[in-house]
Amino acid sequence: MVALVTGCSTGIGYSASLMLARNGFYTYASMRNIGKSTSIKRLTTKEALPLEAIQLDVNDDLSVKNAIEEIISEKGRIDILVNNAGYGLIGPIEDISIEELKAQFETNLFGVIRVTQQVLPTMRR
Repeated sequence: MVALVTGCSTGIGYSASLMLARNGFYTYASMRNIGKSTSIKRLTTKEALPLEAIQLDVNDDLSVKNAIEEIISEKGRIDILVNNAGYGLIGPIEDISIEELKAQFETNLFGVIRVTQQVLPTMRR
């Protein structure tokens, strides 16, 4: 089984990707900034986990397309998708700009849709 988890540089995505790999799933731990993959790569090597860090920015159509194509090229399938990438805005609504809100929706809503649309065709096959 092949899993793809978005937003793996920290937090829930980081933990979920390690949990999947530790349970035998070949896991792609994706993150916008691949430079933040040092910690997960260290654990992957130390524990001999079936995990690979991959660059994927949920806000970028081409980044999503390229990452999904790379996974399918290497493994031929994606069985599990964990759409985890996202972030929260904190503060009074009058202090949050429309641009900040749009950026949050781009990541938290449209990012989920963008990745799901790219992955579903291979899951259906």
